[in-house]
Amino acid sequence: MTAKRPQLTSEGLGASISVVAYDEFGEPREGHIAAERALTIYLDKREILTLMTLGSQPELLVLGWLKNQNLISDISEVESVQIDWEVEAAVITTRGGVDGLEKKLEHRTVTTGCGQGTMFGRLMDSLDQIKIPKVTVKQSQIYGLLDSLNQHNEVYRKAGAVHGCALCHGTEILSFVEDVGRHNAVDTIAGYMWLEDVSGGDKWFYTTGA
Repeated sequence: MTAKRPQLTSEGLGASISVVAYDEFGEPREGHIAAERALTIYLDKREILTLMTLGSQPELLVLGWLKNQNLISDISEVESVQIDWEVEAAVITTRGGVDGLEKKLEHRTVTTGCGQGTMFGRLMDSLDQIKIPKVTVKQSQIYGLLDSLNQHNEVYRKAGAVHGCALCHGTEILSFVEDVGRHNAVDTIAGYMWLEDVSGGDKWFYTTGA
């Protein structure tokens, strides 16, 4: 049985904006900067937290955040995700509420990432249950993938100051996301995989470093 897909807006914004800066000689120079924006998540009319994001794929970001925080496990439970940039809000409506929401929200951990993320519940406790099989990767596959990735990183080349993550199958890039923090890019890819029912068993995950 195919899971019900949530209704999603399509409110992605440009990830960079044009600016004019002045150099040490007082001369104007045109360039681009990453456009970081605030987006407050509301879950069934309850304010949860505010994310800082480029806002290029906000609907997928919010879906992936829900999934990765273990707040909702079945995408058919999500009725809609609506983004309204005028009020900087992401409004999530579920079909029947979230079981145990109060308990999940009462334990909050602020992580030590460069942007300081927030995790709800005891998310880290479940990591020990994840078993990753050993795989053999050919050097040629890595070089082929890096060659494919060179066609991306558009925001970084234009404005800098962003991270990039990708979901890959062999040397094919299935999804590439840039954002101010890797956690946002990871959540966006997770949202894509959840929405499209993409398995990660035969995929590679790529991320930029520090």
